[in-house]
Parts: sequence; structure tokens; C-alpha cells
Amino acid sequence: MKRTFVSMIGLVVLLFFGTTAGIQNLSTSPADWESISDSAMLHSRENIIVVTSTADNGPGSLRQAFLDAQSGDTITFDTSIFPPDKPATIFLISGLPDLNLGNLTVNASNAGVIVDGSAALDGEWIPGLTISSEGNSVHGLQIVNFSGAGIMLNEQANHNIIGGDRDIGAGPIGYGNLISGNSDGIGIVGASDNIIAGNLIGTDTTGTIAHGNRHPGIFVEGEANRNFIGPGNIIAFNDNFGIDVRSLSGFSNTITQNNIHHNTWSGIHLQDRSESKITAPIVLDFDLVDGTVSGIACLDCSIEIFSDSDDEGEIYEGVTTADQGGWFSISNGDSFTGPHLTATATDSEGNTSEFSLPTYSTHRSVLLQIGNKLPRRILKPKESRELKDNSIGGMLSPEAGSRVWGDADEFLYYINDYGLKRIRLSIDYFDFDMVDWEAGTYSEYSIELNHENTINGLIDYGIKIIYCLTFWDPDSPGQEPEEGYSRFRTADEIQRYLDYARFIVSHFKGRVDYYEILNEPVTGSGTQQSVEVEDYINLVKNVVPVIHQEDPKAKIVVGSTPNLYNSGDFDYLMSILTSDLMPIVDGISFHPMHGASPDYELREYYYSYPSVIQEIKDVATTNGFTGEYMADELVWRTSENPLPSEPWIYTEIGAAKYYARGITQQRGLDLSTTTTELGFINEHSNERPIGRVLQNLATQMAGAEPANLPIQIQSTVTNTVSYTFSLSNGALLIALYTDGAAVDNDPGTPATVTIPGYEGYEVTGIDVLHGFQQQMITSEENGDLVIRDLLLKDYPIILRLAPARYVYLPAIFWGSDR
Repeated sequence: MKRTFVSMIGLVVLLFFGTTAGIQNLSTSPADWESISDSAMLHSRENIIVVTSTADNGPGSLRQAFLDAQSGDTITFDTSIFPPDKPATIFLISGLPDLNLGNLTVNASNAGVIVDGSAALDGEWIPGLTISSEGNSVHGLQIVNFSGAGIMLNEQANHNIIGGDRDIGAGPIGYGNLISGNSDGIGIVGASDNIIAGNLIGTDTTGTIAHGNRHPGIFVEGEANRNFIGPGNIIAFNDNFGIDVRSLSGFSNTITQNNIHHNTWSGIHLQDRSESKITAPIVLDFDLVDGTVSGIACLDCSIEIFSDSDDEGEIYEGVTTADQGGWFSISNGDSFTGPHLTATATDSEGNTSEFSLPTYSTHRSVLLQIGNKLPRRILKPKESRELKDNSIGGMLSPEAGSRVWGDADEFLYYINDYGLKRIRLSIDYFDFDMVDWEAGTYSEYSIELNHENTINGLIDYGIKIIYCLTFWDPDSPGQEPEEGYSRFRTADEIQRYLDYARFIVSHFKGRVDYYEILNEPVTGSGTQQSVEVEDYINLVKNVVPVIHQEDPKAKIVVGSTPNLYNSGDFDYLMSILTSDLMPIVDGISFHPMHGASPDYELREYYYSYPSVIQEIKDVATTNGFTGEYMADELVWRTSENPLPSEPWIYTEIGAAKYYARGITQQRGLDLSTTTTELGFINEHSNERPIGRVLQNLATQMAGAEPANLPIQIQSTVTNTVSYTFSLSNGALLIALYTDGAAVDNDPGTPATVTIPGYEGYEVTGIDVLHGFQQQMITSEENGDLVIRDLLLKDYPIILRLAPARYVYLPAIFWGSDR
């Protein structure tokens, strides 16, 4: 049944007459709203208090009604003062008195009542209505413009009903409430067993025009348990999350059958460290026209399907239940609205997931192998501290990180969550245009505690640190750009850099693995960032002995040059590689992929990249280099992180596919790699396609080393790329993809893959974009391992080969295909 509401008849009885954890079966009954409304009257007495004044206080006012009310009373409104077709406004100069008696009903469902907090005292967080007792019901109010939450449910506020059916009553929102234009919509802090249903949170009375709250539409904190958010809430246009469950200790908070859309951040956010957080479903196969969708999720979970224009859940489409293997499917009998589909899962304890990644295009069937009906299983990425080195990392300064994530603990938590094993950072700013000279944001001989804690935390998580030794010199003329200026031509400038390098290295001795000398020194003509190549080489010669004197085990990285497709930048790097620096340094860094792909003008460079890398290696080796090669700052831009100098914009799926190719390619060419993606994301970006790709590749590539494995690929496509890797446990990885322009929906091209000499091995196919794995159907022919009907995609599919008794299945939530 489409667009129906969860039945709460039995649930309401449990809430008011004793509860049990969880909701086992989500049914669909049109009696839901009646049950909520009827239950609200269970504790109501005959006594009715009528509000007859729009004044803030005094006889007949709402405030006075709250002060006069006794437990069990009902507060209503005189419709001659508060006509339903022309709502009247009560301007409050402070929040309403707490509802602390219990069993009180506020019913404006037949009237037009606006409670406005715009005249309340400034500079304080003032909620409109605070509930600190049990068994209350609130219907029909429009609560707007408060500096705090529109409605607050405190620790003692259990078994309350906020809202109801908006079609019951003569008022503009019926039994529902409108809560918009406040700091927050509804706050639930330590409160349990409440129902929030049928409300408009962040909209006008039509539910279509934005009047968003400045923070989440609904937030849940503390030990708040068994609250039901839904059905029928419209939670939209809030300048934050739609629903933010930021409780570590709360559980069984069910979010069901709401319309959640156009919130600034994600529609549903769950605190990552919460024990009650469950994994969002993965939508694999769907057809918008036929109204069919299927995928994998947690076992026996209730799965709700939504249509949305982005990645939330604007239109509820239907509900189904995943089987004991985690497989779910639904056939609506009607077309889905689209253009994207999302899904949530609710487990048997009543915990609801975030929204799944949205679908793209009108239909899709995500198969790894034609005819393969073996189970598909959800990948669960591992954290950095659980993984062997994968030579995959990100770039972000703790200064920028503190603006994104807050303190060091938050920053470290999300770095660790990605599974990265190296971070390229500086406690100073990387680039000149970020420096505010008047504010004094140049390098100083001090290290903030937040930066200190960040460095120590990265070490604790087993993450290698590449410290970029930038130094913005207040005494340098480079702070006022001059034509032709190049830094480090004078002995004074060099000495100031050496002094700063000595300070940093001595402070972090034994903790930082690599020191990189400057960032993109060929960039920024006339600024401190610009250094002529001969001056750069001379600077490195001077700083290497200083670093080694302070920390003999520290490794030195040079280059950090951008735009290998630019002849000037490439020549700059070549001058470094042909210098006498090569025998005394340990790493060569370059920034190779500024959006390069077959889609745009860098197509020729994109395809020639492996030969460019080979040339770099040949020249460096010839001149005495024996260290590591580092392909840093991989980036394919989307509309969320545009840059005028890199105008190549990709869809989220397209960018995610190029990140998957780029990371796989760098590792296959025996380069370590970091992305700039961390510089453009917030804590929730691992919920997006790019973040998921980073997480999944970081887990799959842990401990992988490039290897020469002869494979044969037979297919109708000729632009196939493959890279092979070995693992310390004897398993092997083969990454394959087609190397044309990436599209949002690539069904794949059939291929036969032969691995000579590997009979007796079993193969697991891993889809790092969609986040699942499946055992492949193979055959053995003349001692060779053969995989027929494998579907090659425009992003890497990883094949993991292991002896049959050692088949590798990483940490997963079990699922099955049908």
C-alpha cells in the first residue's frame, strides 16, 4: 500500500499502559490518527479552560491558562478570538510556563493560534513550550520565532503526544503543530516514549513554503528512548539536519513515514559512536516506472522507501521487510515519483537508520556477474586503527579541521572512521590566499594544544604523518606581492625557515614520519608561495641537515608540484629530479589529478599518465633516488567544491568513480596517495558516494602491495585497465575497470577473465562504489581459474582470490540475493 501511515493502535496502548522495547511489525492502517487522538483523551477530565485573549498574560491568556490548569484539564481556544481561517497571534515576551503537572491537553485543532517568540528577551535560548511531565498532548499550535526550541521535552517528559492528523479539526493544521523559524524545532532531551506525529517543522501551514528552523528540525539527546517520530511529519528547510539523533546512550528511537526534504545537511543524522546506530540499506536494483526496488539491509529489518529530489525522503513510497538474510524487495504496483530513491531501515528494537545513498537515473540493476544468484553481502569498512598500511590518505590541516569538526577528538574520530593510514598536514596554512596578515595568521613559534592532541591521536590510530613545512614569514617582503619576487634568495629568509623547521622537528621528534619541504613552490608568482627552482633546491640542501640533526629517523619529501600536465610545473619537477638532491631525500611528491578524465580537455594527459609516472621514476632513479613516490591531492570536483582554475565539475557518482579509479591506479603504480577530499567535507560526507568509496578502498587495500599477476581479459571493450596486488596472507587482488568517460549508471560489459595457474582458488567480487560483495561463479580449465560473464564497469571492481579454505569475507552484515 502506497503512502500510508504506520499503525499505532497497539503502540499507543503500550506507551500509556506500559511499554516493551521495539516494534516488530510495521503495518499500515488508516486508523492511526484516530488512535493517537483517542489516546490523547484517555487522561482528560471534563474541565475545559478556554483561552479568550491574545495578550501575553492576564485573564483569558494562554499563559494564565497554563498557570490555572490542573492535571487532566483541556485548554482550548475561543474561535471568535482565534478564527481558524484567520489565525491570531500571541506575542510572548518569555517562554510559556512549564507543563509540569502531567495529563494536560492543549487543543487548538479547531482554532487559528500562532504563538510568536520574536518579542522574547534577546541573547538567551528561550523555548516556546517546555514539557517536564507525562501524558500531555499538544495539538494545533503554530509556534514560531523563538530563540530556543519551539517545543522542548525534558527528562521527565514521557508518554506525551505532540501533533496528530492534520485533517482532523477546522484549524489550518488540524491536530498537527507548526514549529518553524525557531532556533530548533523540537528538542527531546532524556525524554522517552513520546510520539511526534503530523507536525510541520520548518514550513508554512501548507507544508510547501520554507520557514526553516535555524538548527535541526528535531534533535534527540541524552538517554532518550523509544520515541516515535512519525508518521506524517513534514520536516523541511531547516538550516541543519532534518532529524539529529546525537545521543550516545539512547535507543529504540523510531523514525517512520515522514516527509523529510530540503534540509541544509542530511535528512537523518545519527551519532556515529552510538551503540544503537544501524547501517543504512543499500539500494541495488530499481525501476522508477515499474515501481520496483530491491537491495540489502540488516536482517529482518523494516525497510521504508522514499522518493526525493536529492538524498532525503520527501515522499513516502512504501514499506517492506528484509528477510533473514537481509534481502528486501518491494513492488509498488505504481510508478515511483523519483527522481531519486532512498531507504531507511528499522530493526526489531525500533532503531532507525539514516537514509541510504540516493539512486540516480530511472532504473538500475547492479550485478557483478550475469546469472550469479549467490548472496550479496554488505561491506563494513574498518577503522584506521584496525587496518594494516594501505598507503591511502587525505590532506587537511588541524586548523581547517577544527573549523569543520571541532576539537581534536572529533577531528580524529572522523579521520579514523575513513580507514586512512596517512595524513598530509601542517599546523600552519597550506596556501597563500588563506593567510590574513592583519590578523597575524602566519607561522609562530607556538603549537596549540588542539594541534598537539591531533598529532598524538593520529599516532595512536596508527596513521602516518606527512608534515608539510610551510612557513609564512612576517618579515618577508612576500607578504606584499612584488613582480618577479622569489622567496629564499637571501640568507636571512633561509635562516628564518631553518629556525622554524628546527623548532617544529625538535618538538615532534619521533612522532612525525615525513617532512615535506613547502607546498607547491612553483605556484603563486610574486608571493611567499613562489620559489624559483634553483632557490628551492638550495633551500632543501640547507634544511636536510637541520632536520636530521633534530630527528635522524625523519624522512624528507620534496617536490609537491601541481599540474603535471602543465609544462612549466612538469619542468620544475624535472629540475628537482635531475639535481643532486635525489640521493639525500626520501620522498618525491606531486599533485597529478586536478579533475583529469576522458570527459574534458585533459583527456590526453589522463591517458598518458602511467607513462608520465614511468618517466618520473626513470629520471629520479637515474639520479640516485631510492625512496617513495607520493601522488597527493587527488581531486575531482563536484558542485559542492568548485574552483575556477579547475572548472571540470562532475556528478557525485561520476566523481566517486574517478576517485575509485585514481586511488586504485596510484596504488597499482606503486605510489602512495592522498586526496584533498577531506578539505571539502564535513563529518557526514562518508554518507555520500565519494566518502563511501574512500572508506571501502581503504579497507580493501589494507596490506596490499602491487604485484605482477598474469591475467587475460576477453571482452568486446578494449579500454580495460587492470591492476594486481598481493596480500601478506597469500590472497590476491585484481582491480578491473573500463577507462572511458564515467556515467552515473553503467550496467557493465560482459567479460571472461582467466588467471593462469590459480585453480583451487575461490573468488569474491567486491563493489566499492555500492558497498557489497559476492562470491563469484568460477570454473577450472587446464589448471587455470576462469570467471565467465563478469561485468566490467566504469569503476574498479575488485576480485579477491584466496585458496578455497581461506576465502576472505571481511566484517559484514549478512545479506542474501533472491
